[in-house]
Parts: sequence; structure tokens; C-alpha cells
Amino acid sequence: MTRSVFLVLLAAILCGVLGQFSLKGAANILGPIGAANLAEKVIAMASQPLIWVGLILYGLGAFGFIVVLSRANISIVSPLLSISYICVVLGGKIIFNEPLPPLRLVGVALIMTGVVFVLNSSPSSSGG
Repeated sequence: MTRSVFLVLLAAILCGVLGQFSLKGAANILGPIGAANLAEKVIAMASQPLIWVGLILYGLGAFGFIVVLSRANISIVSPLLSISYICVVLGGKIIFNEPLPPLRLVGVALIMTGVVFVLNSSPSSSGG
């Protein structure tokens, strides 16, 4: 994978992560959603700007991912999407004050170790 393709992949991952944060922020504003309030919450979702921002960011991320897939092997690219895990786990702690137990950090570290293996598995991972 070339450097420019890898940068597009990182941008796509960043859009996905920011989209998740935006949707989580919207979900926090909306409050719990259940069967009893589903219709009301669906209407509220449609008018919640963070929902729209999150969906747009997801769309941009998907577009970037398609660009990357057109220039690199899916067997390399798809596992690299797990880079988002560390961003989401750390962002959940920093932005939303979610708990971050040590075992979760160990799990993320193992996933990232796998990412390193994938990155180093093939000197020439470009192709279609």
C-alpha cells in the first residue's frame, strides 16, 4: 500500500470514528430509546444535528474506504480498520467519561499488535 493510499485510509477511519462520537453525542442528548418512546425518538432523531453530522461523516468514511479498496487488497485494508478501536476506546474515556478497565486496554493492545502484523505481512500489498 502506498503512503498516499494509507493516508486516505487513515482519513476514512478518522471520519468513521468522528461519526461514532457524533452519534454517541446525539444519543446522549436524546436519552434512552425503547419501545414506549420509539416514535417520539425517531422524530427527534430526524431533527438532531449531531445525527446528521454523524451520518455524513460515515458517508465520507465509506467513500474514502471505497477509494482505498480500488487501490489496495481488501485482505490488508479491512483488518487495518481496527485502528479505529483504539481511537474509540480512548475517545469514549476522554470525551464521554466512560470506564476504561485494564482488561479492555489489553484487548485493544492485542488488536493493535495484529494490525502491526498485517502491516508487515506483505512488502507489496497494493492491487485490486
